[in-house]
Amino acid sequence: MLQDLIVAATNDALRKAKELSKQELAQLTGGLNLPGLTNFMQS
Repeated sequence: MLQDLIVAATNDALRKAKELSKQELAQLTGGLNLPGLTNFMQS
């Protein structure tokens, strides 16, 4: 049960971090669609 809570919390944190990085990147690029940039940033 504790393991399930840890996995769920980790997955939620990763999802939130990805969303935040997407928002920050959109601000930096002025909303330009730059294909592959988000994939590059995740590597």
